[in-house]
Formats: sequence, structure tokens, C-alpha cells
Amino acid sequence: MRKPASAVALLAVGALALSACGAPTSSTGGNTTSNEGPALSAMNEKPREELKEGGTVRFAISFLPPDWNTSSIDGNGVDNDTISEYTQPVNFLYEDDASIKENKPFLESYDVQEPKDGKGQVVTLHLNPEAKWNSGRTIDWTDYEATWKANNGSNPEFKPATTDGFSEIVSVAKGEKETDVVVTFKAAYPDWSAVLSSVQPKEGVATPELYNKGWTTYNPDWASGPFIFDKLDKAQKMVTFKRNPKWWGNPALLDSVSFRQLETPADVNAFANNEIDVVETMINATAVNTAKKRSDADIRAAGSRQWRHFTFNTKSGHLADINVRQAIVKATNREAITKSDLVGLPVNPSELMLGNHFFMPGQEGYEDNSGDFKYDVEAAKKQLDEAGWKLPEGKTIREKDGKPLVVKYTMLTGIPTSENEGKLLQKDLAAVGIDLKFVNIAPDDMSKNLRAHSFEILAFTWQGTQYPMNNVRQIYGAKTAGSKEPSESNYAQLVDPEIEKLIPQIDTEPDKAKRAELVNQVDKIIWEQVHTLPIYRRVGYTAAPKNLANIGAATFKELPKEDIGYVK
Repeated sequence: MRKPASAVALLAVGALALSACGAPTSSTGGNTTSNEGPALSAMNEKPREELKEGGTVRFAISFLPPDWNTSSIDGNGVDNDTISEYTQPVNFLYEDDASIKENKPFLESYDVQEPKDGKGQVVTLHLNPEAKWNSGRTIDWTDYEATWKANNGSNPEFKPATTDGFSEIVSVAKGEKETDVVVTFKAAYPDWSAVLSSVQPKEGVATPELYNKGWTTYNPDWASGPFIFDKLDKAQKMVTFKRNPKWWGNPALLDSVSFRQLETPADVNAFANNEIDVVETMINATAVNTAKKRSDADIRAAGSRQWRHFTFNTKSGHLADINVRQAIVKATNREAITKSDLVGLPVNPSELMLGNHFFMPGQEGYEDNSGDFKYDVEAAKKQLDEAGWKLPEGKTIREKDGKPLVVKYTMLTGIPTSENEGKLLQKDLAAVGIDLKFVNIAPDDMSKNLRAHSFEILAFTWQGTQYPMNNVRQIYGAKTAGSKEPSESNYAQLVDPEIEKLIPQIDTEPDKAKRAELVNQVDKIIWEQVHTLPIYRRVGYTAAPKNLANIGAATFKELPKEDIGYVK
């Protein structure tokens, strides 16, 4: 029932980003800027009456989803999430400040009753009674009940990407009508709207087999939105959705939308050649400059919720030694990596550095908790010496008990950021006597390697939701409270008892300042244990035709997909 959050290719979900660095804005207007840094949104916003009906928008995506269940560990990725916004229930739209408003075609209104008399928080959703699955069945409270049971962790046979939020629900019941959903939490739950932002059809999540394996083939009956499935071209790795004739809201202005798997730089080349219409999240100057070659190109820039990082598999090889992990962090020149990745873009790399795994600089709650883990080559050498990793005379690689200090980096072949970051990390670690070996894999195999924990260090991108304090367990905790098994998305396999004590407090603390303080306590532990090393946060660049409205780059803001269209 929440927007998905896991890893696919270079894009995944973790902590939320509110960027505070400089960047150019769209030439077409409609931007909202913060007091500092880039625009919060650059979407060329236009009212429907200024737009014409018809046309198509062809999107580039990183991967065609292998599984259409956005909540499962196999299907829970950014590209799948993007597609689902056109084809699945969306209860809330977000403003520039991340505040919510009802998406009326699905949700007419809601009521929130704070905890009292020993009873937890109660949220009642008043669904739009006209809202239906494409099968023709009305979306009702039983779908929410089934979704909760499949994602709350009570049955380990279900494989959700996270149980966050779902595990805090006591019951889902019928209100006065079948379309009134009464959700009772154990206590206060500040991020309730994250958990209730969408829903799955009960037919598709009734059993673990259906939930885990039943979505590998697209089933239009399990969808609902302004667009409906049209065709899947496996040869072109492209899926197309057409205007949904069963849709009860404002009809989609576009005739269709398509999503085609294209790796960089094929995506921007295709845009420049007018073969696709939108490229989101361009990440380097080469991509931006290539996109500008198209005569009607508009580059829309806004703060991004994405951040690059290294994930450390704490159960593999020498990375099981916390001293090795900490020394690697101290030996890594993160600012130099940032400069190299972003060369040519109008950003200040020093302003993009991250000292927190949850909040971004300029965002309420942000603290730089990197502390003793700043770039310090001599400190890294000293720690390795004290941990028994000595540098034999005449050698360049440290040893302990006769074993050389070799660590493996999984490189995604053909992905410039992955290759660049690996080579720079290799150089940094060589300076302190650590031999970094490359293990090359195809980008398509990244998710498989993450889930199987068949890596030691892997660089990719987390993409956040509007809820920076809602997903602590998902990436940094145990599968469920009391478990010693890491969550499906905790790829580092590090379960810390102190973090486990803090997560229930974070989930239920209603005071925002106190809650942020608890999250920062977790962040300090993550730095100390070296679960994940943030590198930098991104500014988002989207290329689109100048006459395409209501789409682009944004930190938080979301507009109705049926309102995307071309200017008259």
C-alpha cells in the first residue's frame, strides 16, 4: 500500500532527498524553487484546457520490470514504480513541500483519529465508489485487508521488499460502506499515508504463490488507472499502455504511453533522434549535452531524491572485519569521486557530499554524522596497522595471518558511474595497502547479485520516497521485529541490536523533532558499523519536448498522469 522501495539497476529507494545545490531550471517555467539550491519542481505545469487531446509519450527506462508486483522483492524497483503511477491506484498526490492531497479518482477523503483510551491511531479512507479494477470489480476494503496481510511479515512465505508500516497495523476493517476502509495501528504512526498510498487487488495477493510468482506476466485485471495495458514487445523491450476506456476520472489527454528499456547512452541518443520523448534522471554532462541536440529539447532540472553510495556486504570475505570496513571509508576520497562522476554539470560537488543516510543537507533533521569517517589516509593506515593488517617490507598489499588484504568490487559493465567509481576506489585503497579486485557483471544481473548477496562492495543509487523516517527497517534492519535475519532489502546483512531497539520508537514517535533525533541515532550507528557509505546526492535532469506539459523533474511534487499532454 506504499510506494515501492527497493533496488533495480542504478535506481532504488532509501532515504529521501531535498537538494540544496545550484542547478539550471527549465526554460519553460512552472518551476518552484526553494530558498537555496535548485528548483523543487520543473514540470512545465499547464491547465488541461491549454492542452490538446491525443499523441503519445515514449519514455526510456533502465529495466523492463521482471515482475509487475511493485511491493515484492523481485518487482519493487524505480522503473516499475514509475509505470505503476499510470496504471495502478494512487491515493495521494504530493506538493512541493511533500504535503499530501487526495487523488480524487481513488480517494475522496480521509479521517485520522489519534491514539486514545489505549487504542492506537485509526485512519479511515473514504474511497471513491466509482473506482474499479480493470476487471470491473469495485476497489474496496477487502483489497486493503489482503494487501496488509500479504505485506505485514506475519507469513514468511510472502516476499515483500519491506514490512515497514504494515507490521504496525492491528486491523483493516469495513466502515459504514464497502468503500470505507478503517485501518487501526498499534499506536501512533506518523507516516500512515506512506502505507496507505496505494493498494493491491486481493486476487493477486491472496497466496504467497500468487504474490511472489503470479505477477511475472502482466495481468490487466489487476490494474487500475488512466492507462491500460496494450502490448508488450519483448524484442524491443518495450511495454505500451493506452488510454483506459474504463477510467472514470478525467480522461487521459494522451492516446498512449510507452516505456522502453534503454541503457545509457542509448536513451539520450534515442531522445536526440526523436525516437523517444522523455529521458529522466540524466546523470552526467555528456547525457545532458547529447539531449540538447534535439531541436525542441527542454532540459528540466530540480532537486532529486537520489543518492549514490557503496553498499558493503558485511558477511563476505575481509569485509566481515569492521576495522577493514572503517579503514576503507577513511581511505575513500568521496569528493574526488563526486567531481569525476559529475564533471561538466553546473553543480558544486562539495555541496553534494552526504553525511547522513536519511536526511539531505538543507532538510529539516539533517546532521552530518560522518564524524571520524572523513577522508583521512593516515587514519586508515593506522587503523589497519592496529587491527593486525601489516604491510610487509617490499610489498604493496597488507597481510594478516599470511592472507593478503583483497576486497572485491562488483562492476556493472557498460555503466559509466559504476566503472568510474570502482576505478577511483581501487586507486584510493591501493594507497593504504588494500587490493581491490573487479568482478564484472551485466547490469541486468545486479538485482540477482544483491538478493543473493554475491558481492562484497557494490555501488548503486537509492531513490527516496516522501517519507525519510519511514523506511529504517527496510534497508538497515531485521526482516521483522525480534528477528536476526536481515530484511530483504538489507543487502549489507547487518542487523544491529541498538538499531532494532530504536526502530519501534521511530515508527511511533509523534513528535517530529524527537523522531528526527532518534533517526540520527540510527544514522550514527550505521556510520560506525559501515553498512553503507554515501557518496553524493543528485540533481535530477529530465529531457522532454518543449511543448510537453505537466511532466519533468521534481523533488517531491506529483501531478495527475491523466493531465500530461501537449500544448495546443
